Amino acid sequence: MSKEGGVVVLFEDAAIKQKILVVWERVFSASNRVILQANSFGFLGMVLIPVPNIHQMLIVLQGLTSIIDVLLKSCESEEVGAAYDEIRLLLNAKKQLTTMEYVAVALKANNREDYDSALEELEAQAPF
Repeated sequence: MSKEGGVVVLFEDAAIKQKILVVWERVFSASNRVILQANSFGFLGMVLIPVPNIHQMLIVLQGLTSIIDVLLKSCESEEVGAAYDEIRLLLNAKKQLTTMEYVAVALKANNREDYDSALEELEAQAPF
């Protein structure tokens, strides 16, 4: 942590930047796995996927949502100087988690149209 003009610059800390990258990588690794599973098994086969399937991954990833929210809330503080790139990574990860939740909900509801739409959005944001 450093100070610039009396403002604590939290996001210059290499450890914090590394944690943001770890969160982002976990989210996008999971979303890439969901995309690969969807392409391999299709809509009807997604419910037959062995562990971990999308529903199980989302249970594990829910903790990351809280971490992302805390980090983003910190970014809003005038006392914390956050770089655009770190904020962007956090927002991208949060959006990808939400999109995976839409995929999972559509699967549970057997709603192919919403599933396809959410999957397209997931693929559009995923960095392969």
